[in-house]
Amino acid sequence: MKLLSVFLIGVFISLSGFGYAQDAQEIIKKVQSNYKGIKDAKASFSHSGKRNSESGTIYIQKENKYRIETKGQILVTDGVTSWSYSLKKKQVIVDNYKDDGNTFSPNKFLFNYPENFYSDLDGSETVSGLECYLLKLTPRSKGNVKSAKIWVDKDENLIRKITIVSKEGTDTYLLKKISLDSGVSSSKFTFPPPSDVEVINLR
Repeated sequence: MKLLSVFLIGVFISLSGFGYAQDAQEIIKKVQSNYKGIKDAKASFSHSGKRNSESGTIYIQKENKYRIETKGQILVTDGVTSWSYSLKKKQVIVDNYKDDGNTFSPNKFLFNYPENFYSDLDGSETVSGLECYLLKLTPRSKGNVKSAKIWVDKDENLIRKITIVSKEGTDTYLLKKISLDSGVSSSKFTFPPPSDVEVINLR
């Protein structure tokens, strides 16, 4: 959960400064315009870090609905109830969805504009064969995240890669097969627990 919340910390940011910072701001605005009018989104991702590596799929639907699937865990919320299913433990934790500053929600970073970072355009690089702008992020205040970088596809204005340096180490996420308004079913955002698993209800 912690890694996945870090995964989207840098997705949409507020920018300030001079020179290249203004260019970075325009890039982020173009990225945001891709998401403001959509109803849902889907993407596959791979993650590499000091402690582990994993891959999975994320589904998002307005408002406050998301589903994240990896090999060992499924996280789901319909905006009212949240489910955390550990395949290894055969255990599902059910709780009320809490919409506060500490709650993980990809929607907050896809559809809102948190003022957490300063940003500068740091050139361009190729990611998965795509020409991308490279944006360097600096936190506005001290915290767990020390710095971050995001790579934005020049043609489609979609984020393709994120690297975050935190107190725990460096984590890199690569986004692939991004689909906007692909018609994600609402059934993706509920989770009927399998009959052979332990259910812990915290509601």
